[in-house]
Amino acid sequence: MLRLMLEILGFVGLFLLSAGIVVRSGLVLAQAGDVVAEKTGLGRLFVGTIFLAIATSLPELVTNISAVRLGAPNLAAGNILGANMINIVVLASLTSLFSPAIAPLSLDQRILGFSALILTGLAILNIVYPFEVGFLGLATLFIIVIYLASMYLIYRTREGGKGKEKEETTMPLKKAWILMGLAALGIILGAPALAFSADRLSELLGISGTFIGVLAVALVTTMPETSVTLGSLRLGAEEMAMGNVYGSCAFNVFILALADLAYPKNLYAALGRAEILAGIGALVLMTLGLFFLKLGSEKRTWASRGLAFLILAGWVTALFFVFTAQAP
Repeated sequence: MLRLMLEILGFVGLFLLSAGIVVRSGLVLAQAGDVVAEKTGLGRLFVGTIFLAIATSLPELVTNISAVRLGAPNLAAGNILGANMINIVVLASLTSLFSPAIAPLSLDQRILGFSALILTGLAILNIVYPFEVGFLGLATLFIIVIYLASMYLIYRTREGGKGKEKEETTMPLKKAWILMGLAALGIILGAPALAFSADRLSELLGISGTFIGVLAVALVTTMPETSVTLGSLRLGAEEMAMGNVYGSCAFNVFILALADLAYPKNLYAALGRAEILAGIGALVLMTLGLFFLKLGSEKRTWASRGLAFLILAGWVTALFFVFTAQAP
């Protein structure tokens, strides 16, 4: 018993240490990303969608490729869909607290939001109807093409860094790129330790099943997105926060397609009712998230906060249905 308690305390310590590294790295990543967006003219949304979203989704990429290679496709899909739900809960909650009034959604933001919805919908459809081309799910081919095409469209229609008025930063662009690289490295190094400690704690505490992917692992692997979203909102860079969240949601589904490439069979055919419910939950919350942003842009603060509460309640409800769907 004493040995078990010491083991649990050891992994709790590792979890807290790695979580601190990931959160701090996320805050630095947001600050440096804001400088890159301003100095290069790429725009906060594009920087959030591409650089920050991919950097913060590295934990999902590593976790899910490893999961399918170990023969655990349910964990991979649960992590992806659970992460997309949590991303929206985080965006709505933090925006309500730090920046309830935001600018209207631009064309590139709308393209990003709708592409994330389309990609998630394709994944769900292929789980329900697991069509395949060779050993791949048919959705994998469409997901890869649509993701790359939507990123190109966002680049072509980007509107630059039009955020709140603020003093021009004195940080040199070269330093910003270096800080982004170091912060991304911090996430790459900290996130696996975070995931490993959470996984060991779940085993020691007797938690198991696909539910771990949807809740426990998703909470862990979305911590980088949470810290970057928080840092972006504190800087007044709502476009970058939106790009990070919906860019991560889109890239997560792209990761699912990559996981299908790494899986020897059709990945979607190995999934079932729990993953379908998780996918529907993610799709609903992502749609509500766009309405939340629209209400915020219309300065309807109380309505947007009410919708943020509904998003939180919807997440809890989705977790309940996923949990009961896999109960014996």
